[in-house]
Amino acid sequence: MKFEEMRYLILFLFIFSLGSCGKLIPQVQSDYKLTYNQEDSLVILEKRAQFKEESLDRMSLLLEKIGRSFIGSPYKAHTLEVGNEETLVINLREFDCTTFVETCLALTTTFKMGGYTFDSYQYILKRIRYRDGHLDGYNSRLHYFTDWMTDNSIKGYVKDAIKIFDGVPYPNQVNFMSNHISSYPQLVKDSTLIPGLIEIEKKISSRQYFFLPKEDLYKNEVYLEEGWIVAFTTSIDGLDVIHTGITVRKDNKIHLLHASSDAGKVVVSDETLVEYVMGNKLQTGLMLLKID
Repeated sequence: MKFEEMRYLILFLFIFSLGSCGKLIPQVQSDYKLTYNQEDSLVILEKRAQFKEESLDRMSLLLEKIGRSFIGSPYKAHTLEVGNEETLVINLREFDCTTFVETCLALTTTFKMGGYTFDSYQYILKRIRYRDGHLDGYNSRLHYFTDWMTDNSIKGYVKDAIKIFDGVPYPNQVNFMSNHISSYPQLVKDSTLIPGLIEIEKKISSRQYFFLPKEDLYKNEVYLEEGWIVAFTTSIDGLDVIHTGITVRKDNKIHLLHASSDAGKVVVSDETLVEYVMGNKLQTGLMLLKID
């Protein structure tokens, strides 16, 4: 047995020997708490073994393959709302649409950087999920996708792909969270978070964003590629993005790979990506991100 294979086996057996696979474990890090299930540690190792021979020349294709490997995983809403304080929640067993994209991006980035361990993965995930990569309470989480996109573009994890198309300015004025406090348990529990949240919303709203409007999708469909992160802009007042996923190729057309609340699991859409958007009244267009 090769040294690398022996290393995987030793790590696998060590984690498995810890037992209590059904329990969430809050683990104190140097400056934040980590919450995960021990099965998540095993998934990290399984994915690394599964994709260790994959080329890193086109990261978008690796992102797509990692995403496809989660097809059939259960959908679960509000996966990050665990406990009474903000912790780095790691859940590779069930997803909402955002955590599915984050998980796939974090795994892809970890492997790109030569990461082999659970610690490597959780470090990258924290960098992706929180503003400037620092977990410092509920408001440090990148709740709005446009904020997530901006922050992760600065960190070099994603690039705006809308520039490939004839994107137009997106009138992005976010205030959905501050106007719907009762929908967010953490804000209900701690009203002192609200003023800071409002300031964050104002900062997001002051930035310039671009998107591909619904009416321009068909003429641009030919330029879509697989392995992009896609976000669906919305007509819902105060909200920037209503859904996210990853583009995949199926029957030579671009489809959507996503954690679907309707299907109750991670799936590839039956309809093309463009047909998916056109059939949803609340979606107004697309934002697209590349990782190569």
